Formats: sequence, structure tokens, C-alpha cells
Amino acid sequence: MLPRLLARLSSLPVRSIGVSTGYGIRAGSGSARGKPMEEARFSKSAAFQGRAGRGAGVVGSAHQFDYYSTDEFGNKKLLSAILSITALVVYFGWLREPSDLDEILNTPQHILTASLERKMLSDQIKQAQEKGESTELLQAQLDYVDVKEAALKIQFKK
Repeated sequence: MLPRLLARLSSLPVRSIGVSTGYGIRAGSGSARGKPMEEARFSKSAAFQGRAGRGAGVVGSAHQFDYYSTDEFGNKKLLSAILSITALVVYFGWLREPSDLDEILNTPQHILTASLERKMLSDQIKQAQEKGESTELLQAQLDYVDVKEAALKIQFKK
């Protein structure tokens, strides 16, 4: 049976098939129609021509136009920054009405610290009286606050 199969295979017409080389597939010497096949070249393929079919060896420009690197965009960015800062200065400098926080920050330091110390000491005196403790030291500190306030007032007038 094997010799018959081999004889039958040898009687079939022979077609050339591609032979693999180290660089790709090289076409064989004949085709099914009996015409010799030419050697396949990458430079003649559609892949070499590219999508637009520019032609052999034509390489597009490496520079991609970018709006964000133009002078026009830089000028607009600078103008935007200047206008933003100007808007903030106008709002905070002229348009905003004073608030409680502005009044606290504009109060002279000697008045602010003295009133704060007085309030804290008066609260401590009340707590000490409720507990039945002596308040002589706290009263002396409260009297000393007036002296400190006068000294700070003189210092800040200079």
C-alpha cells in the first residue's frame, strides 16, 4: 500500500512553494500557472508605501504642530494670569466690605491682647470663686494687665 501511495504522489504536478530564509519568505521558481514568481521585496509592498501611499523612502516631518507651543498661546496664558491677579486685587482691595475678622486684624495689638487677657483672667476668677479658692493672685494678675496695656500703647505709638 505504501509503494502505491508514493507512486501516486510522485505523479501529481509539482508546484513551487516559498522557502524560508533568515530575512523572510522568498518566492519559489514557479507558480501554479507555470509563470516564474518574482522575488518579494518590502520596498515594493503596500506597507512600505504607508497609508497615504507617499512613495518609496519618503518620511514625514518629525515636527507635530502643537498649538500649546505657539507664541499666541503663550500670550493668552500671560494675559489670563495678569487678568486673574488683577481681579483678585480689585475684589479684595476695593469691592469687599469689611467683616468682623477685618476689625479684629485692624485692632491695635495692645488693645487686643489686653482685652483677651482680661477675659481669660475674669473667667478664671469666676471658676475659683465657685470652687471656694483664693483669687488674690488672679486679681493681681488682672491689675497687672492694665500696666502691660499702658506699656504696649506707649511702645506702639513710637
